Amino acid sequence: MKKLALIFMAAATLSGCTIIPTLPEPGVQQPPRKPPAVAPSKVDLLLKEANRLADEVKAGRLSRTAAADQLNAYRLRAAGPNLVDDNTFATYRYIAVERDAGRMSPTEAQDKMDAKLREWLRAWPRLRQKPADPAFTNFLLKVYRLPPLGY
Repeated sequence: MKKLALIFMAAATLSGCTIIPTLPEPGVQQPPRKPPAVAPSKVDLLLKEANRLADEVKAGRLSRTAAADQLNAYRLRAAGPNLVDDNTFATYRYIAVERDAGRMSPTEAQDKMDAKLREWLRAWPRLRQKPADPAFTNFLLKVYRLPPLGY
């Protein structure tokens, strides 16, 4: 009976060997492991689209306002509407209109957008109904090298 118990214990112990990873043989190079694919965030997608549209503006194929409108359509498809992003976009579009009309300099535009983003950074902790993903505002915060909302 003791022999039978020892055989079962040995069999149980050895059966686990199939799940233990084996060490590579010395001198044999293992292929590098690929990291798991990570889907780009909505912020990264917005940044990519904004860069594409900026190239169109630089080439003279789009006005700033037309590019802002296209970016808004993209943001609504990618992230959906929410109070914070809708408000931030309204300022973004206003700036585009003013820049196209020549009523606002690049420095004034940056200052106005920076002020709006900082306003949301201050308001965020007190906001009662926070959107789950204010992707458009976080995209602009990233562009302006400010911390994202919620952190």
